[in-house]
Amino acid sequence: MCSWSMSSVSDAQRARETRNARRAALPVGHWRDWANLMLIDHGFLRALYRNRFRLAGGLHRANQPSPAILRSYKAAFDIKSVVNLRGAHDHLGWYRLEKRTCQELGLNLLTTTVNSRELLEPKQILELADFIRSIPLPAVVHCKSGADRAGFFSVLYRHVRLGEPIEDAAQELHWFYGHFKSAKTGVLDHFFRTYLAERKPHQSFLDWVAHDYNKARVQSSFKPVGSMAWLVDKVLRRE
Repeated sequence: MCSWSMSSVSDAQRARETRNARRAALPVGHWRDWANLMLIDHGFLRALYRNRFRLAGGLHRANQPSPAILRSYKAAFDIKSVVNLRGAHDHLGWYRLEKRTCQELGLNLLTTTVNSRELLEPKQILELADFIRSIPLPAVVHCKSGADRAGFFSVLYRHVRLGEPIEDAAQELHWFYGHFKSAKTGVLDHFFRTYLAERKPHQSFLDWVAHDYNKARVQSSFKPVGSMAWLVDKVLRRE
């Protein structure tokens, strides 16, 4: 009994020493990237709440994951892909960490750009629809907060890939996920409401985007109201 206990302590000590040695061998740049993720990019807040929800078909929407959280998603959900809606930014630590972690785990890192306060052009939306059809699932899609851009993407995913009507899919843009319709980010809701109001009889969403949607017109017809714009822009500091 005593011998087994001593061996266990020794094994634990060796494991700690191995982890410490690995950490010590990491370059200074790695820790700078961590500082960027946790402090500048507010990763310390996301460590407390991931804003992760599973959609049908194997897509999970979430906020910006840390390397540890990506590993947990891989282990728990056997994800094949990570969809980053924040764009490729090799000069930023959070992106470099995500890129390295995906390489280590053998995950497809698929990067595109979706805006939270400005609508996409018709061509960009049609390209995004094609992109959604091609994602290897299961997958995790994320923006910074998991509220606005992830919500917009999830609406399109539910409509384009799962075949759900926009009326139902638009539920992905909801305060439950941290999205506020009366703030500047509400232009995303306004975009889908405009389609529902303007569509011709039996006109599909993508046909409306291709032939009737005008970004400048729809963007300018939305006006945020109340104090939510201040909360989202100044307090929550959404991208």
